[in-house]
Amino acid sequence: MNARSSRDDDARPYLVEVRNVTKRFPGVVALGNASLAIRPGEVHALLGENGAGKSTLIKLLSGVYKPDAGTILVNGEPRNISSPREAQGLGITTIYQEHTLAADLSPIENIFLGRELRAGRSGSILVNRSAMRARAQELWAQFGGDRRDLSRPVAELGGLKQRLIEIIKALAFEATLVIMDEPTAQLPDDERDTLLSHIRAMRDRGVAVLLVTHRLDELAGTVDRVTVFRDGQWIDTIPMAETNVDAIIRKMVGRDVGSMAAAAARSLSQSLPETAPEVLSVTGLSRRGVLNNVSLTLRAGEILGIGGLAGSGRTELARAIIGADPIDAGEIWANGRTISPASPAEAVRAGIFMVPEERKVLGIVAGLDVARNITISAPGKIASSTFVQRRRERSVAANYVDELRIKTRGPAEHIENLSGGNQQKVLFARALFSDPNIIIVDEPTQGIDVGAKTEVYRLIRNFVAKGRSVIVISSELPELLGLSDRVMVMREGRKAGELSVPIGAAADPAQMAEMQRQVMALATGGNVGK
Repeated sequence: MNARSSRDDDARPYLVEVRNVTKRFPGVVALGNASLAIRPGEVHALLGENGAGKSTLIKLLSGVYKPDAGTILVNGEPRNISSPREAQGLGITTIYQEHTLAADLSPIENIFLGRELRAGRSGSILVNRSAMRARAQELWAQFGGDRRDLSRPVAELGGLKQRLIEIIKALAFEATLVIMDEPTAQLPDDERDTLLSHIRAMRDRGVAVLLVTHRLDELAGTVDRVTVFRDGQWIDTIPMAETNVDAIIRKMVGRDVGSMAAAAARSLSQSLPETAPEVLSVTGLSRRGVLNNVSLTLRAGEILGIGGLAGSGRTELARAIIGADPIDAGEIWANGRTISPASPAEAVRAGIFMVPEERKVLGIVAGLDVARNITISAPGKIASSTFVQRRRERSVAANYVDELRIKTRGPAEHIENLSGGNQQKVLFARALFSDPNIIIVDEPTQGIDVGAKTEVYRLIRNFVAKGRSVIVISSELPELLGLSDRVMVMREGRKAGELSVPIGAAADPAQMAEMQRQVMALATGGNVGK
């Protein structure tokens, strides 16, 4: 297998090369004879569906895993990378999707944590704080940072600045390859654009970047070459100038997915009856400094989308409805009665279940297996007297694994071993197992590959086809408009407006573009009219 595309005639030597690498885990071949080649000073995207082998390859380059077969070369020399520190010594640094910074320490302390510069001769125990500050200030200035931020606790800095600190942490020790796993996840659009511009600046300074992302709109203008993996194998390496997103998606999934809006859209045969009754009514919901007099309604069989910019109050509204956060005023009516849930568990008993955005923090229960993570929402359904029937529990979980196409060795596998997208599917299974009338889904496909997105859309569609209802919060406008029958837009804790989405709109690019413009106008306080 050769990681150089037939269309790639650049003869420059490689900085890092992976040749025919295989990595096995019990019952799974995570990588099979896979290859990758990265040049100095290029932005190289590594793409593939969840389970394609991207995370495994990153951990091989980072020294977390060792390959079972194959070779990794750095600057043309075969290397046995046995630890993250050894990888860093070779100039390879990895920035993972979840922040790894120490929240209570300053940026300078984080940058040099465990690798402090020493004063005097080699072996000195004295820390050279002035040298560390000077180095941090030099790099921070290159990224346009405010020098005062370097003295503040990292917890007080926003997501973009924290990402930049992790980049500087790599550059402070002369990294030649920086691996970034979903670096723009959870960043608003303006900060995402800023971070991408910094990545391009790193390339201009001769630093190579291996970019792993599910946001394919980030590729054009930033990425030089793209490598696609599927099912643990190398599929192709392509200069970005010679391809497009649709072609890349076809290579990733082995089929033509089409636009996300069309994939998510309600079919003409599933039109929402005009007489569908209300199942949820929220009136005057308020919480000081967060929500201001927000009202909404939801009908049986309907999907209500909630849009808006980050910090607009979308998630806060959902958390207030399920009792995760307190409210100062307002009324919630659901499934025929007024409710005042004091906790998400009470909301579940009232027929409302929420799948959260932060799956690793608020969703999965680390240390438990897939089966228990699914059934934990309603343990009484698989219990006999006071004891959970493990055989029945795993049988139920196995059915969800098959239906949702969860990639796992089985219901007994620990949840933390699954990829992010498959963890998200487990949370959907948990919601379905609790048998609610209403599901609230916050960023349903965040961190999920394009193929799995269509499966999530199918699950949502099947749920509402039974006369049940969904509230979807999404930052991806094609997804939001494709899924929703109506879209309510939030701005600064208030309801800014609402749009109806006609059936068939997803098949009309001009209509979709106009509706996206209207949503953004409501979200930013702009003019909805042309």
